[in-house]
Amino acid sequence: MIPRAPGDGPRDLSRPLEHLRLLADDRHAGKRLDQVLCLFLSWRSRTSIHRLLDEGMVTLADRPARASCRIKKGDVILVRIPQPPVPVDVAPGDFDIPILHEDPLLIAVDKPAGLPVHPSGRRVHGTLIHYLHKRYRRPDDPAHDVVPRLLHRIDRETSGVVAVGLDEQFHSAVRKQFEDRRVAKTYLAVVHGCPSPREGVIDLPIGPDKRSPIRLKLCVVREEDGLPAVTGYRVLRAGKRFSLVELRPETGRTHQIRVHMDAIGCPLVGDKIYGVAPDIFLACLDHEAVLSDEQRASLVLDRHALHSHRLVFDHPVRGKGFTLEAPLPGDLAGLVEG
Repeated sequence: MIPRAPGDGPRDLSRPLEHLRLLADDRHAGKRLDQVLCLFLSWRSRTSIHRLLDEGMVTLADRPARASCRIKKGDVILVRIPQPPVPVDVAPGDFDIPILHEDPLLIAVDKPAGLPVHPSGRRVHGTLIHYLHKRYRRPDDPAHDVVPRLLHRIDRETSGVVAVGLDEQFHSAVRKQFEDRRVAKTYLAVVHGCPSPREGVIDLPIGPDKRSPIRLKLCVVREEDGLPAVTGYRVLRAGKRFSLVELRPETGRTHQIRVHMDAIGCPLVGDKIYGVAPDIFLACLDHEAVLSDEQRASLVLDRHALHSHRLVFDHPVRGKGFTLEAPLPGDLAGLVEG
């Protein structure tokens, strides 16, 4: 996420990023300024950060700052972001974003696979939240300025329902339902093989996979080594190679559905971390690497076959059991037709 100092108003993501105000805390105290900037500005290279410092684009206590300055807790760092010669369109340009529901309090979209929900890593433009800010923000007209706020998140490769609050009080009330696990979430996935039995509950704790070269990979572990994770599932359609499975996560662990389906021998089609050799994921990290025909054949699909199908929650105005639903996309439906 693009950092924002406590007390600053909502950032206007309908416009290119021009400056940042950063507040140092305990994590940054005693570190060099260039090291702290690398933590805050994760999308920029170390070389580009030193260029900002050399060009006087970074100030500390209202004075141009050197890379070697030691940071204290409470320091305010101001960073001006150089603008490209050609203006950047912050909204995603290659995606059709269907709107599932829109009212004065809420918008729900059917997010396409491949579109990030929010800025992270080196991606600071062209996300779903940028698109929504461009649709609703009017900072120069406060009476009509609406700040979209995400109610939840899904992975970049996952398609389907994403709900976004358009009113601060609504967002707070419904966000609390998400945090308290009172929102019923249903996913659809296409998996290798067919789970047996065809309906059941997977109750297996999840923790880091210490044997994997992929640092973010998780796996099923002993109860004392992980966090509880529970997923209900039901096979909707079974084919010769793949099955369409409905999944209802009762807990919200990272990669929960992907880990659980892999654990029962039915990994998601297209998953680059679970169910395939680690060299595929590591190759995908290198944008210049080319996957072999064998690697592509094992993936079947360019993205993991997971779709956020349905959300059910209590709408403060429209009442209990309010339902948002996105249909199964064509790339997944094509794998299990016939």
